Amino acid sequence: MNDFQAVVDLAITKAPNHAAQIRHLQFDVEITEKGRFDRFPYVGKQRLQKLEGIKIGQWYGKQTNSHVYLGAMNQMIHHVKSVQGNQIKYPRPTLFFWSDFYQDFVGTQCVSPLNFHARSYYQYTFKQTFQLQGQAVYQFTVTPKMKTDRLFSGILTLSQEGMFVGFDGSVESDAIDYRIHIQNQYKYESWLPRIANFNVRGGVLGITGEYEIEENVQGEIQFWQPRVHEFENSNKINEVLNISERAFDETYVSQLLANLHQGLIRKWKQRPQSALQAVDSVIIEPVQQKQALHSAFFPAPLDSSSIAYFDTLRKSPFRLDQLIFSKSFYFGKKRADFYPFEIYYKSPVFDSNFNTVEGFVSNAALVFRKRWARYHWLETEVLGRRSFGLNRNTGYIKLRYKTENFDISASQGDYVAQYNPDNTISPEMNSLSTLLLKNNQMKIYRKQYWNISMLKRFSSRLFMKASAESAFRSQMDNSTGYHWVNYLNRTFSSNNPTNDESIKEGFDNHQSFITQFTLGFRPFLTQSYLNSTRQSDWGSSPLIQIKYRAGWPEVFGSQVDFQMLEFSYVQNLALSPWVKSGFILNSGTFFGRSPEYFLDYKHFNGGLNLIQTGDMLASHRLVGYYQNFTSGANQRLNVNHYAYSTSGTYLEALSQFQFSNLWLKPILGTKKAYVKELLIANAVYLPKQKLFYQELGYGLDGVIKVLRLEAIANFSNGQFNYIGFRVNINSRIRIGNIPE
Repeated sequence: MNDFQAVVDLAITKAPNHAAQIRHLQFDVEITEKGRFDRFPYVGKQRLQKLEGIKIGQWYGKQTNSHVYLGAMNQMIHHVKSVQGNQIKYPRPTLFFWSDFYQDFVGTQCVSPLNFHARSYYQYTFKQTFQLQGQAVYQFTVTPKMKTDRLFSGILTLSQEGMFVGFDGSVESDAIDYRIHIQNQYKYESWLPRIANFNVRGGVLGITGEYEIEENVQGEIQFWQPRVHEFENSNKINEVLNISERAFDETYVSQLLANLHQGLIRKWKQRPQSALQAVDSVIIEPVQQKQALHSAFFPAPLDSSSIAYFDTLRKSPFRLDQLIFSKSFYFGKKRADFYPFEIYYKSPVFDSNFNTVEGFVSNAALVFRKRWARYHWLETEVLGRRSFGLNRNTGYIKLRYKTENFDISASQGDYVAQYNPDNTISPEMNSLSTLLLKNNQMKIYRKQYWNISMLKRFSSRLFMKASAESAFRSQMDNSTGYHWVNYLNRTFSSNNPTNDESIKEGFDNHQSFITQFTLGFRPFLTQSYLNSTRQSDWGSSPLIQIKYRAGWPEVFGSQVDFQMLEFSYVQNLALSPWVKSGFILNSGTFFGRSPEYFLDYKHFNGGLNLIQTGDMLASHRLVGYYQNFTSGANQRLNVNHYAYSTSGTYLEALSQFQFSNLWLKPILGTKKAYVKELLIANAVYLPKQKLFYQELGYGLDGVIKVLRLEAIANFSNGQFNYIGFRVNINSRIRIGNIPE
């Protein structure tokens, strides 16, 4: 073929067909993977060594030997024959994944050189042609047409028919560098896998490291005829629904390595263009045959003590200094991943703060748990709260029963509550702003209450939350003007906020009975299967929620009377490999009677403090709880944190777009992939206040790797107010909405 560029065009055009024709194969494969940390913050370094057995510079890895039965490129049965750890005490098997460029996007949302629009992204320069296994193959140098991440650079090898033969090169994604070597073999008139190696290097938040995985197909690849129902979904489907809880329970190293692995293979495994659901069935031999470790792949250990055990349930003898920190004490015979009995001690050292109502406060608690499985337990929590300023002791007792998909609790006590219980202000951040900036954002009241709450996850697509609470609610006032810095000679604001709709400061003590019901639904969720476990791609569907909240008069002596209905739409998605977006739409109204007490108004989620560590999408930047750096006279004022709280109809829209390159970054010559540009647009419409409030902003995310800088302009009914500047902690838009 004289026109070498025609080979590239043929490969691009035929990519889906070439992927579809690879079916019904079986082969042996050896998968080796390893990872190490080159640099780690000092405090984290000590924790790694003490709790997880991790040493900086030491390689930790494992080797998996399996026989793979392939129905399609994303449908496999893995017969695991052996799993061995290299400096890891409890290794888990690594599953084979088929690496190629037949999809439009591969790996961590990178543009494949065989993408249908690949010629818009890449330049292909013919390098050479030669014979490989008796077949003519063609090599091309692939060069990106633009300077950005998520585009491959390297040598692409194609067959005369346009099939993928191999690749040697690299790609950068989110400041992580991937070096890739793939070499296929010719068999059955197709090019099938022989060896694939991925070397990953990078860092985040002062942590740097390296990860490598290599797949070697061993022996002959043979045909295999699956049974008719081999890859049909099991009649008994399980789902892992407590995603956030499991991620929190992971040790740091195992979680980080798992994220690297999953990020690498996610798109290769799913193959949305194949129209086939991804299915992985895993069979582990009960008596494994030991295979020789790939000695050339695993370097010698630093010393004999560098063994990673990833054990979060280690017992240690009791010492008095353990009471300084929160700690779990385990009892009974250890099962696979849990002890049947646990006493969890919550230390007051890290649950102490300051507010202008109670002064300095401290919380301490004991939690008694009986477990039947890792995420199936019954617990009793007893918490005490000491207000040193008021010389008052309060607290509560709570009984809770939970499984992976069901959670019910009942509590009773005398405690404080914030005006917005759905998205509370951090007491620790409020302490800092109060003591250093004389800005007491957190507003609280006292409640003597009982509460019943329930969460039921029916599936990944559907969940329900419900609660009922009876409380005697009492007004609380500022009791101290204590501060560390007399910032701008400010005066502390009242603990009883007002606005144009509610001009009366404070409220009469009263009894309330309030119920709330929330239904959440993800209608378009994409799913795959691992054995009989269904796994979800959380970014594939919006989250739609309907919330009904009501105060019931005369029930348990209640004096509140209102009804509220709210509709919410949440969608985080990638518009392209270089543009991510997030949207939140909230619309609601009160019907029947509007709430009499300001506590029961709809309160909006304001931007967090001068330093923000939470979800940066779920808030207005300059409205709400926290004071920001602002221009002009407004800098000297305390923002009315509840200025837009309403007892009427409301419409709220929050949006954010994250770009790899937009305006300022190219002008400044900042090429670092971890620096992203942000566009922010927020709005709220309140007919009862005749207000249309808007925010437009620009930001840089990832400055000095850990900071996010924002400049936000706000407008009221089209009139410019002021510009606010914010310094926040780097926080990427997470693609996907984790279930409740």
